Amino acid sequence: MDFDAAVAELGTLVETLEREGDERALLLLELVDAIHRPALERIVAGELDHPLAQTLMAMYDLTEVEPAILVEEALDDVRPYIESHGGEVELLDVRGGDVHLRLGGACDGCAGSTMTLTRGIEQALRDHYPAFERIVSHAPEPALLQIEMVRPDSSAVASMPRPVFADAADLDDLRPGDLRVVDADGVPVLLANVDGEVYALRDGCAVDGRTLAGGRLAGGIVVCPWHNCAYDARSGKRADDEPGAAGLAVVPVAVHDRAVKVAVNVA
Repeated sequence: MDFDAAVAELGTLVETLEREGDERALLLLELVDAIHRPALERIVAGELDHPLAQTLMAMYDLTEVEPAILVEEALDDVRPYIESHGGEVELLDVRGGDVHLRLGGACDGCAGSTMTLTRGIEQALRDHYPAFERIVSHAPEPALLQIEMVRPDSSAVASMPRPVFADAADLDDLRPGDLRVVDADGVPVLLANVDGEVYALRDGCAVDGRTLAGGRLAGGIVVCPWHNCAYDARSGKRADDEPGAAGLAVVPVAVHDRAVKVAVNVA
């Protein structure tokens, strides 16, 4: 639709809404005006670096978003996955395609855990930051609190169990695009192979707890066979039109010597 036609259509729509008294639609128009007007004033004044002007131009892809913002968005997507491994990640710097991160916490639960965790971060960065080339890892900073945490009688240790990984499946039997429910130490776990990377979630739709066996994997999205609600395979968050609804618990997963291992004791 060209500009003149869009203006005419908008005018007709506003007249219809005023005539019908749809207060919600009129409020929507007021909110759009409240967002656009101050930003456009900054743009007309030539203040293109003002945050309001930058925000509006970014909404319409008229300006480049700072690389650090794109990287943080990627990390936010996988932080539940990282934290499920007892790990944490801090963005230090973005230099071209190099993303400098500090990975800490108890993310070395088994030989394959750290490698699996890094691959999950890399995939999120590829999805959000087109210029991404590699992760540059930095050693965790020493902290005095760590001295207290390693004491045998430390309550912090007791409240932060380390992941204990148990065999769940053979990687050769879990092809890209496969979605399968397995039993891990008596706990049903949903395994999803997304483009060669394996993710794990507690089985049971958040709506009523029904098993997700028989569901489908669409890209990185798990679709429930009962209600068609959708979940992000990496984070367990809802990925449909109800983003605030309950999601699925992330289960730490690691791949070592072609064996897929999960840690249900921390999920």
